[in-house]
Amino acid sequence: MNESTTLGRRELNKQQTRGRLLDAARVLFAARGVLGTTVEEIADQAGVSRATFFNYFPAKDDLLAALHTSNMDSLAATIDNLLAQDLTTEERILGLFADFVQATEELPGFLRAVTGELERDLASPEISAERTDRFNDEILRILTPGIERGEVRTDYPPKFLAQMVAAVYVSTIRYWRQDPAYDLAEGFRMAGTYVAESLTPRA
Repeated sequence: MNESTTLGRRELNKQQTRGRLLDAARVLFAARGVLGTTVEEIADQAGVSRATFFNYFPAKDDLLAALHTSNMDSLAATIDNLLAQDLTTEERILGLFADFVQATEELPGFLRAVTGELERDLASPEISAERTDRFNDEILRILTPGIERGEVRTDYPPKFLAQMVAAVYVSTIRYWRQDPAYDLAEGFRMAGTYVAESLTPRA
């Protein structure tokens, strides 16, 4: 076995271990929440030692931040899928909002935990600026073809429109996090519909 093969396998093992830790956290956060889950429990669920956990994440908060990044990657993949389909801008917006509702049905506790990062983002400008810009850029990807096809209003800058869509999306998540009785499906349906209507060119 040559050195490059050894390094390749070593890197693969690292990726797999990191993936197991993230998967373990998803399951445990969904069941117990972030505060109710310890580093030891995450390591045990992933089949690694506590020391190994800290080789990958200095603290539980760092793992939570990694899950947030993974969630943003999933959002990008969702938008890729929407853009690959022959849909109107309205249908893509509604699809984006509906995707979050569907995801919460699988692991509601997990998404409550990860979206809690949104609150901390706002309190940490050095973190929030980069994440907010990425989120807005992803939304802008939906709006751009709609602008080209005359489906999106042009009396406001595209970036501003993307910011407004993101603001409604994030605010709706906040209402859901704050109120255990919040009807997420209906809330996101109305929010998506409102956003789509707001983007329509003025007569």
